[in-house]
Amino acid sequence: MRHPVLLPLFLLGSSLLLSAKLAAFEMDKVQVPLSHPANGSLMVLAEQQQLVVSGFSQFDRWLTTVNLTDFTSRALPIPTTSQFFDQATLANFTAPQLILLGTDGIYHYANLQAGEDASLRLLVATPSLFRVVDGVRLRQRNLGVNLGSGLTDFLIPDFEHVHLYRQQADGQFQHYPLPVPARIQTWNNNRADYSGRRHYVLDVNQDGLVDLVFLQQGGFAVFLQAEDGSFSTTPVYPDWPVALSTEQEADQRSDAGRNYSGQQIRSVEAITDLDGDGLVDIVVNVELIADALERSSRFDIYFGQQAATGLTFSSTPETQIVLDSVPTEVVIADFNGDGRQDFYIPTTKIGVSTIVRVLLRGSANLDVDFYLLSAQRRYAAKPDFRQQAKIDVSISNLRFDMPLFELIDLQGTGKKSLVLGESGKELRFYGPESTKLFNRTSERVTLSLPRDASRVKVFDLNTDGKEDLVLPFDSLDTEGQRNQLILLYSR
Repeated sequence: MRHPVLLPLFLLGSSLLLSAKLAAFEMDKVQVPLSHPANGSLMVLAEQQQLVVSGFSQFDRWLTTVNLTDFTSRALPIPTTSQFFDQATLANFTAPQLILLGTDGIYHYANLQAGEDASLRLLVATPSLFRVVDGVRLRQRNLGVNLGSGLTDFLIPDFEHVHLYRQQADGQFQHYPLPVPARIQTWNNNRADYSGRRHYVLDVNQDGLVDLVFLQQGGFAVFLQAEDGSFSTTPVYPDWPVALSTEQEADQRSDAGRNYSGQQIRSVEAITDLDGDGLVDIVVNVELIADALERSSRFDIYFGQQAATGLTFSSTPETQIVLDSVPTEVVIADFNGDGRQDFYIPTTKIGVSTIVRVLLRGSANLDVDFYLLSAQRRYAAKPDFRQQAKIDVSISNLRFDMPLFELIDLQGTGKKSLVLGESGKELRFYGPESTKLFNRTSERVTLSLPRDASRVKVFDLNTDGKEDLVLPFDSLDTEGQRNQLILLYSR
C-alpha cells in the first residue's frame, strides 16, 4: 500500500506547554501497513532503498520488502527449506543483495528492484548446523564476513567445521573447511543444543591482512590469511596472556552437582578497537557469582600492543568497569563523536526485592549506565551518565516487555541523542550535551509505541547521514496499531 505523504512530527520541549516555538527535534512520520505482524527481524538494503521485514505466527511466516521511495510493500516467496536471511555484496552487482540460508545452501533473491517476480538462484551449496527447518520462524542472521576483498565471503557453522567460502571476482567461491567444532550441551536423554562459535576478524600477525579468530577452551585459535587471499586450515595459537574460563569452567547447568558460590566466569565480550589507535583491544566479561540470585559483573579491558611477532596484550587489564549487578546487554560504540568507544550497559538487580516488585506491580527497574573512554584510555569508577527505565512483566503470559531505549544520531554529527519510550504512548528525546553526555531535560512527543520495544531499530533509511527510527507493531499490539511499521525520519 502506498502512503501519499510524509507527515511532520514536531517534538516540543516539556517546558513549552503553550508555546508554538518548534524545538530542535523535527521528524517525519510514515505509516506502512503490512499483511502480517512485524515480529521477526528488520534489515535495510540502503543502496536499493529497501527495508526488509520478517514476521511469523504459530502457523505461518512472511518476508516483505518495503520500498523506501514510495513506501509500497511486496511479499516475497519463502522456500520451505530456508531458515535465515541476510545481505551480501556479490560479484557483478553494484548494490548489496538479499540472500537466504537454506538446508542445502545459500540463495540469492534476484529482481528485487526490477518490478518482476523475485527469483532465487543458488550461490553456493553448503552443509550447516541448520539441517532441519523451524517452519514457523524466519530471522536475520549474519552469514557474511568482510575479509578485505570488497566482496562478501560466507562463514557457515557445521557440526565439526566452520565452512569459509571466499568469493572470487567471477562470483565463484573457494571453500576452506576450518576445523572448529560446534558447541554442544545436552540437557536430558532427549535434548541437545548445538551452537556455532563466535568469530572475530583482526590482523593477528600485523601483515596488513585480516585473519579469523575463534574462541576454544579458554584460548584463541587463529586461521591466517595468505597474500593470495587463501586461508590456512591449520590453526595457530597465540600466547596472549588474557585469562579466560574454559567451557567446562563456564558450564552452569544445574545437574553437575557443582557449587558455584564464590566462583567467577571469564568470557570475551568483544574484540574491537576501543581507543582508535588501529590495534584491536579485548574486553573480558568477568561474572562474579555469590549465590543463585546474587551476581555481579566486571569488564576487564586489555589494549592491543604491537610486538615483533604481531599483536599482543598485557597480562593485566589497563582499565575496568565494575558493576553491582549483571547486565541485560552490552553495547559498545562511540556515543559522543570523539573517536573512542564507550559502553552502554542496562542492568537490573535480580533479588528478593525484584521478585516482590514483579509480583505486586508487574514491573522491574532497569538502570542504564554509560561509561565514556577518556583521552587517557580510562573508564571512570562510576557511570558518566545514568538513566532509569522500567521493564513490564506479565507473569500470566510469561512475557517481558523491554522499554524503548535507543541511541540515535539525529543531526549526522556523530553525537548521539537518547530516545526513551514512556508508558507506551510517548517518546522522550534527550539531546547531546558536551559535559554530561545527554541533557537532563527532554523533548517530548505523544505517539503510540510498540508493545515490545526491543524490536525497535535505528537505521539511516535514506542515506542522508542522519539516523532514523523504525517502530514495528505485531498482532498483539493495540487494535488500530497492529501489523504495521512506523518510520520516523530525522530532518
